[in-house]
Amino acid sequence: MNTAPPPTATTALSICNLALAKLGEAPIPAISPTGSPAARLCYAHYHPVRREILCTNRWTFATALTALTAEPDSPQTAPLAHPLPPDCLRVLEVSSRDWTLRGRSIYCPERSINLLYLADVEDPTLFDPMFTEAFATRLACKLCIPLTSSTTAREALTQEYHRLALPQAAHINAVQAHSNDTHPLRGLLSLSQSRRPKL
Repeated sequence: MNTAPPPTATTALSICNLALAKLGEAPIPAISPTGSPAARLCYAHYHPVRREILCTNRWTFATALTALTAEPDSPQTAPLAHPLPPDCLRVLEVSSRDWTLRGRSIYCPERSINLLYLADVEDPTLFDPMFTEAFATRLACKLCIPLTSSTTAREALTQEYHRLALPQAAHINAVQAHSNDTHPLRGLLSLSQSRRPKL
């Protein structure tokens, strides 16, 4: 009995090489600030592009929940300062009706609050496949002009990213982000199940 080989784990290098493949460029052996032009460009753009895409949507793999406590020296007569977690890229929800984000702190009357946020996820093995595809497409957009000088190719990749790759990734993420009891399509799901013929 033949068995398929296990899938190769996603890595930063595999994402960069996927982006390079979209440009018709040869793969690189490593991401390096002293390597080939492609290796240097991947080194410069990989993490900024990763953070950019993480901020675009409520990715399930990057959503984190934590409790924040006000700084001990916060004055009692003013909104209390709650420093954000170091890995917080974007605030999603705060368990306070009256809060303000200033710099890297949330200010609100409560001493303790819960924070739902998008985390700066660096481990590529946590990325879902559709996110990885969108990531590689966006990275290819950044690498296109320096490597190919083709504005036409960049425009095509930009359209692919905004009209196809990112919307598809966000849609799949939204579908899997809810249980059956909370999903926006719960009513339709229940109706379709009720119409199934009984065996």
